[in-house]
Amino acid sequence: MIRRFERRHIVGHLIMLVTFTGLVITGFPQLFPRAGWARGVTLVFGGVSRMRAVHHFLGTIMALQLVYHFLELLWFQWVRKYPWTMIPTLQDVKDFRQQILYNLGLVSHEPQYDRYSWPEKLEYLSLVWGTFLMVATGLIMLFPMRFSEFFPGQFILAAKAAHGGEATLAALAILTWHSYFVHWKHFNTSMFTGKLPREEYIEEHPREFARLWGGEAPKPAEIDTKKFVVFVAITVIVVLACVAFAIWLRAVPTVLPTIHPS
Repeated sequence: MIRRFERRHIVGHLIMLVTFTGLVITGFPQLFPRAGWARGVTLVFGGVSRMRAVHHFLGTIMALQLVYHFLELLWFQWVRKYPWTMIPTLQDVKDFRQQILYNLGLVSHEPQYDRYSWPEKLEYLSLVWGTFLMVATGLIMLFPMRFSEFFPGQFILAAKAAHGGEATLAALAILTWHSYFVHWKHFNTSMFTGKLPREEYIEEHPREFARLWGGEAPKPAEIDTKKFVVFVAITVIVVLACVAFAIWLRAVPTVLPTIHPS
């Protein structure tokens, strides 16, 4: 067994798994309230108010996880100088082309992937963007009076449409794209155990395995004092900004927006 993920990766994945599943279960009955199954799910939660409370709680956790991930990237990629392994490169374009040619039977072998393949990178970027969009539109829907101080009413309706559309897209992506590449093509349990069998590592990530076998594992840079101070300052600013933003959202507007008849 070869170590692939650290404990922070496993915990983060479990939090995302629980929150995403819970948001789907509590969100789709609100998106399709007239469906019979939606009424049944609502009854299980004891009413739409309780179901919405659970949905908002899980959404808050996902929003905090997004903020934490930003600070995590800042620490590991900027302060400790770990490689940006999840960012697509020109090699991913070549690997994509090689995969298409292999699927069509025009070449004899699949592309040789590094630590992350192009499907994994696309899914990661989709997750980050989708989470940001869901959090932003969810806040707009939860506090429409606040945001209507700055945006017209159509903006609130657009946020509602985007929220439901992105939720549907994300659920379908998990059921198809993620399920195929992680559970059907290869039943990969490394995100739960942190380790991958040597044979699977060679098959799925031969480039990275070659580096690991040759003793070329990435080593973090020494902590630079200036960067550490800047990181702490940014962390404090981000935390204070989130707290101030939450207080501002919950504050009652002093002047309600004027609604002009069309």
